[in-house]
Amino acid sequence: MLYFFVFLMLFIIIAPALVIVPQSFTALNYFIYPIKAFSLKWYDKFMQNGEWLTSLERSLCIALMAAIVATILGTLAALAVNRLQFKGKKIFMNLMLTPMIVPVVITGVALYASFAKIGLNNTIPGLVMAHSLLAIPMVFLTMSSALARYDQTLELAAMSMGSTPAGAFFRVTLPVLRPAVVTSALLSFVTSLDEVVVTIFVSGANTKTLPMVMWENLRTAIDPTVAVAATFLIILTLGMYVISQIVQPGQKK
Repeated sequence: MLYFFVFLMLFIIIAPALVIVPQSFTALNYFIYPIKAFSLKWYDKFMQNGEWLTSLERSLCIALMAAIVATILGTLAALAVNRLQFKGKKIFMNLMLTPMIVPVVITGVALYASFAKIGLNNTIPGLVMAHSLLAIPMVFLTMSSALARYDQTLELAAMSMGSTPAGAFFRVTLPVLRPAVVTSALLSFVTSLDEVVVTIFVSGANTKTLPMVMWENLRTAIDPTVAVAATFLIILTLGMYVISQIVQPGQKK
C-alpha cells in the first residue's frame, strides 16, 4: 500500500510535465487532446530556427560553466564548514543557503541592480554568475552531507605514509566523495538549465537562454514548437537524473 501511494505521488508530480511531450508530435498548429494526427514538422521547425538552436546551445554552455563554478565554490564552502572552526560559522552557513530561501524575484532584482553598475547585464559571465549563485546552496548541502559521513582517518592514514595534505585530499578524499561531487554538478547543471526568473532580469537580446525564448513565445504566439523545446529540457533533466543514479552505487561503497 505504501508503494502505491509513493508511485501515485510521483505520477501526480511528473504527469503535468510529461503531458506536453506528445504535443510536440502533433500535426496541428495548436494544443489539443486527444491528438488527431502526428507529425515531426515542429521538430523540423525547431531545427531550422536559428533563435531556438542558438538559445539551446547557449543554455547548455551556461549550464556547464555554472555547474563547474557552483561545484567548486560549494565544495570549498562545505569543506570550510566541515574542517574549520571560526567565528560566525552559523551565520556563514545561513548565508550559503540564502539563495535557496530568498524568492528568486528578489534575487533577480538585486542582481540586476548590482550587475548594472559593473556592466554584467546581458553578458554570458553575468548569467553564469547568477546561475551559479542559485546552484551553490544545492552543492553546499550535498557536499556537507557527504563530508559528514566521510571518515577523516583515511586522510590521516595517507599523510602518515608520507602524503602531503593536498595529495591526501586529491588522491584519497576526492575519489571517495566523487559520487557526491558528480551529483552536485548535475544538480547545478539542471538548476541553470531550467532557470528563467533571474534570467529575465540579467539577460538581454544577445544572451537569451532556451527557457527565456520559450517564455517570450508563450507571451506572443503559442505553437507546438514550445512543446519541442520543453521536450528537450525534459530529456536533458531526466538524463541528468539517470546519470546521478548511476554514480550513486559508488557512494555506498
